[in-house]
Amino acid sequence: MRILGVIGSVLLLLLSGACAREIVDMGGKTVEIPDVITKVFGTSPPSTYMIYTIDASLIVGLNFNHARGNNESSNMLDPRFMALPVVGGLQGGGNSMNRETLLSLHPDVVFLWNNDASSQLAKYLFESSKIPSINVDLESVESLPKAYLFFGEVLNRQVRAKVLADYASAALEKTKNVVQNNATKRPIVYYAEGADGLATECDQSFHYEAIKFAGGINPHLCSTKSGLGMEKVSLEQVILYNPDIIVAQERDFFEKVKSDTRWNSIKAIKEGKIFLVPKVPFNWVDRPPSFMRLLGVRWLTHIFYNTPNSEQFAQEMREFYKLFLNIDLTEQQIYEISGVL
Repeated sequence: MRILGVIGSVLLLLLSGACAREIVDMGGKTVEIPDVITKVFGTSPPSTYMIYTIDASLIVGLNFNHARGNNESSNMLDPRFMALPVVGGLQGGGNSMNRETLLSLHPDVVFLWNNDASSQLAKYLFESSKIPSINVDLESVESLPKAYLFFGEVLNRQVRAKVLADYASAALEKTKNVVQNNATKRPIVYYAEGADGLATECDQSFHYEAIKFAGGINPHLCSTKSGLGMEKVSLEQVILYNPDIIVAQERDFFEKVKSDTRWNSIKAIKEGKIFLVPKVPFNWVDRPPSFMRLLGVRWLTHIFYNTPNSEQFAQEMREFYKLFLNIDLTEQQIYEISGVL
């Protein structure tokens, strides 16, 4: 009997060990996680959206209602995803997370964007509840291929994640080549935010990162006051910057500025070089800075240098939406979403 008891204890230990594994997250932290993961939560949209492209069925809650300003055409998204409870998140340097709602959903793991990974609040929320928290580096567009591979390993979705990572690497390499080939033609690009277009980002802000990666030169040199960005500027400053191109976040500003005589002297306005950031189904450039930046940087080189050209970019849109979102775009949708073809 004693021998049987010992054998039983050993088997229990082996079984318990098989149910968990250790990983080192992208912040260098060792985390013990379940061997099989079926429920996950991302504390901010960049991680939530990336998980969506790998396996949307794993997600247990949303950061916010997605039928809102920086995301459009939510009817393109999985209805199950859209119907998930809103838990909130740690995005934007703040906390909108409902801890009780999150705990009731019993996620196997939560993913922290490295932007909020050091938060004391995050430590309280997850360490005290014994939910494994995993830091993921999503800060720059160049971090996305590696992040996809990391998600694939954690979620046991290696094959799918590798396909997306390979696409991401190729898109970034093509973008780098375009910028290098147009090194003497890099445009001055004013990033217009807010309803009046008089909020922007400092040159080193991660909010401007996709534009910079595509070769845009930010005229607004400053030190970012907070991760929220949205630095206020005057119209006089923008006139002095005299940008070659304006990339606008808000439709209201985009539609009104062309007939606003106060902006008439600016080169970008005179030459019709103002472009509205596409937001279908998520923002292509920023707010949030998600996997959509992989298409966003290609769109930016298209409007900066006409590389890829219209026909090539339309094909890239088709491929991207099908691969990442399982959406078959019509010709009309391609035109309406991009706004430039």
